[in-house]
Amino acid sequence: MSLPLFDLHCSDCSHPYPRTSLAPRCPECGGFWEFGADLAWQPPRDEPGLRAWAHVFGVEPDELPARLLSRPPRRLGGAWVAQQGSPFELGGRLFAGSFKERGAEVLVAACARRGAREVFLDSSGNAGIAVARASAARGIACRVLVPETTPEVKLDALRALGADVEVVSGDRRATHQRALERIAPAGPVYASHIVQPFFLAGVATLAWDLAEKPGAATRDEASAATPRRIDRVLLPASNGSLLLGLGLGFDLLARAGAIERPPSLHAVQLAGYATLAPEGPGERDPGPPRAAGLAIADPPRRAQMAALVRRTGGDVTMVREDDIAAARTALAAEGLVTDPTGAAAWAALAKRPELRGEGTVAILTSREG
Repeated sequence: MSLPLFDLHCSDCSHPYPRTSLAPRCPECGGFWEFGADLAWQPPRDEPGLRAWAHVFGVEPDELPARLLSRPPRRLGGAWVAQQGSPFELGGRLFAGSFKERGAEVLVAACARRGAREVFLDSSGNAGIAVARASAARGIACRVLVPETTPEVKLDALRALGADVEVVSGDRRATHQRALERIAPAGPVYASHIVQPFFLAGVATLAWDLAEKPGAATRDEASAATPRRIDRVLLPASNGSLLLGLGLGFDLLARAGAIERPPSLHAVQLAGYATLAPEGPGERDPGPPRAAGLAIADPPRRAQMAALVRRTGGDVTMVREDDIAAARTALAAEGLVTDPTGAAAWAALAKRPELRGEGTVAILTSREG
């Protein structure tokens, strides 16, 4: 019997997931993988970090990390903020963490389960760091393709984690295309946060954690049997791993009867790259984008992302670089230090005061300290 983590089929043609390989997309039609009924939400076990959810995936607790991957949600400005990531120190330097650690840890655990010895991916920084960190912990070699505009601090983090870094001439799209050219049946696993379903399963744990505890620092401080009501979530959306992962997580909660219905998901996108906005992507600010994680002009899963936003009753808010800079300053004053992409949801909430409320959560996707 396969593990719930591997209960997958093609969303387009229903082709079953391979029994041995880790194919990023359906070999029959190129569709994306989706989970079957075996992956079902269950109350958390009394374990730290992602280990509390290991039984949901059908893996052993020690296959997932014990470290805490987010700060407890807190009230700020008439809403809740949930900051993600566990910063780490290497060689006397402190590097940022991000929500992508959740996805990366489950993804690389799946790779380890199937005996992978080498993985690769394309990234603007945070996904690469998260996958490199998870790979290093499991003795798996990791190669990360990054665009030439990637900040030096992220390149330093990747190298400190032992990743083989390949800088690609051109932008994020060119880097993704280079990675696609490297995919081969007998080659290293394409451990992409964009297409691998295991990454979305890891991100789903964020929805479960948010629903479980209303601002409590530990599970002992909140009853897991009574999830807090969440009406709406603001989150940055570029390639869609956070949006689709949260959608999966909240859908599984609703299917299990743990919440009445999924909250509305409000996508935040950078002007010039707002691929989900009905009025079009907007006009780009001059110069290279500082919020590089949001500078995705053609997300492969755009149709799925747009459908999820519509289905949950959400919408799209477009923010500019100056909006994000102001949000970072305001958050830092509250002790919440994040990179530009990480502050996008708070920038959107400043523009959309009507979305504030007890049931509103803004996701800060990274943590620098």
